[in-house]
Parts: sequence; C-alpha cells; structure tokens
Amino acid sequence: MGAAVAFWPFSPGPAQSSPAGARSSLPAAVDRGRIVVLEPAGYLALSDPDGSHVTRMSVLGNVGQSVTAAPDGGYLSLGNGQLAVIRNGVTLAAYPSKVPLSSVYAAAAPDSFADHDRDVVMVGNYGGGNSGSSYSAENPVAVFSLDTGSSRSLGIADAVAGDPMAAGAFVSVAAPPGASATGTQVSPDSRVELRNAGQPALVLATAGSLNRDLGQGRNDPVQLIPYPDPSGDKIAVVVVSASDSQVGGGIVVLNRAGRVLATVATPFGVPGIPAWSPSGASLAYGSTGSTGNALFIWTVGRPGAPRAIPSRDSTYVRCVWSPDGRSILCAATAETGAQGWAVGTTSSGAMTMVGGSGQPVAWLPGRGGT
Repeated sequence: MGAAVAFWPFSPGPAQSSPAGARSSLPAAVDRGRIVVLEPAGYLALSDPDGSHVTRMSVLGNVGQSVTAAPDGGYLSLGNGQLAVIRNGVTLAAYPSKVPLSSVYAAAAPDSFADHDRDVVMVGNYGGGNSGSSYSAENPVAVFSLDTGSSRSLGIADAVAGDPMAAGAFVSVAAPPGASATGTQVSPDSRVELRNAGQPALVLATAGSLNRDLGQGRNDPVQLIPYPDPSGDKIAVVVVSASDSQVGGGIVVLNRAGRVLATVATPFGVPGIPAWSPSGASLAYGSTGSTGNALFIWTVGRPGAPRAIPSRDSTYVRCVWSPDGRSILCAATAETGAQGWAVGTTSSGAMTMVGGSGQPVAWLPGRGGT
C-alpha cells in the first residue's frame, strides 16, 4: 500500500484578483523590507509589503507549491527539491548544496531546516495512498547535511518539522488505525515525538493526552501537526479534527521534554499555517471566533485569551512577521474567493488590505532593497 505525505503549507490555487477595494497604503510604522512571495503559478518573487515592485526570481524555475524558510532567515527549501540562499537580505540565488535531489524524497514541511540551518529534513514521498490516507509506516524520514550531503535515518512519520537545535525533527506518527477508523491519527495512541540523529526518540505527547489538555474526549479523532518555534525550545502542536463532523481542536504548546506550557481552543480550526514571531514569544494564526473570521495574536504563557484582529469577510491563511516582530503580513482569502494581503502592526489592533498576490513566505530586512 502506498502512502501520501501530508504537506501542510497552504496551496493558493489559480491566480485571482485581490478583493474589491483592497489596495491601500501601508501603515506608517510597518517595516518596509522585502517579501519573498510564492506566486500562484509556482514561481518565487520578491515584493514590497504592499505588493508593489515585484521581481520574479525566474532563475530558480517553477518551485511548486511548498516553500519553507529557515528560522535564521538565510535559506529557503523549495518544492522542486532545490535550496535557495538569501543574499544580503534582498536577493535570492540557488544554493549549491550537496543534498541529492530525487523524485522519491521531498523537503519536510512545515519546516524543513534543522540544526541552525546546517541540515535539511527530507521525507519519502511514495504518493498514492489508500483512499487519500497516509500511514506513517510508509513515510521514511532522513536528515541531510547541507555541506556533505550525508544522511541519517530518522525512522518513519507523517507530519515532520526540522529541529532548529539539532540534526533531527519533531514528528507526528500515527498509531495503526482501529477497525472502525477511516483516516490517519484517529487513535488516542498516535503521538508527537522529538527525534534527533543518534539519540532515542522522545515521546512528547499522545493524541489522547493532547485531547485531554484541550478539554476534549480522549478518543476524539484528530490529526497532529508540529510547528517548532525559531529557537526550537518549544513546539506548537495543532490538533485538528479528523472526523466529518465538527469535533473541535486547538493548539498545545510543549517544551522539549513534553511539558505543556499553554493551550488554546480553536473550535473552528486553523486554516493555513500558524506563524511564530521572531522571538518565539507569540504565535499568529487565522481562525473563526465569536465575531467571525479573525487573525489571532497569542502571547504564549501570558494569562488571558489571544488577541483577535477581526476580518469582516476574509480568512487569513498564511502570515509572516517582520524581522523586528512589530508588523505582520498575511495572505487573505475573501468569502468570494478573491485573494490579497492584509498587513498591520501587532500593536494597532487592525489590519490594512493591500494589493499583494500569492503566499508570503519570508519577510527580509531593509527598506525595499535600497
């Protein structure tokens, strides 16, 4: 039986126009910088935060719909197996890595980099699957040195994110499905692990314990997606309902030993990718709250609910923080299907729609590359 690897970065689909009346000027306090953009057609580009002055990096070719940025901001892992290096904060170029490119292996997502950007984590992609399911026993994981190309096995897993601290990865791995199971990770024995090369795997949590931490039934069917913070000292695990009916879900933040640091319920899920701030103090994610769609800014460990920045008719699907942590830019999809960007300062309590297109991947320092 083949297996499909779960790639979690949002795929924007065909190009669409920005929401009507969306384009406006940036708030004065926003760091101008440059944005690395994954265009709907699969090319990388550089843009100002308002979507203007777009420069396509055609030298890298069509990179597909999965791109991740290294926590230290120096490299990109591209969906076509290439690595790109960010030079001087304003240009992109192919990186002459010795990691072998293969149609069998693909870079891990949501974060393919490990050991302070010295290694990249790859996942075996056998495609196909059984009725759309992916079983961990079919997906081998390995960590490759960027300098030498040498690899070390990290076992098997479903969702995989590199460990910023060491040559290894945070993974979720599905327990064998029960007789009544219809998908992956529906067992309370499914788990999240920290695996570093040359060390025994450390079980951080199980699906059952994470459900309990969120106040849910132990046997609620869920998927588990790991998102380490930039330093790797903690990990956000997004718990997603895996049933047809709305069971619930949320985010649980663990330390490297598996101790629960904070939890937040997200009854309507987390579309797209949660984004850690550069300091690792806050997590931004789109979801639906009591007043409708919103971008939530959660200062992990601080008492009180996450701060909601409401959006009347758009869903935030992928966000990036400015290097100084004071601004945030998100891809926004309107209820009509139109797409654009929303940008604002984290202290303003409001987002301004601007005329960008595609998915923001990274925010580079500087002022428009000048």
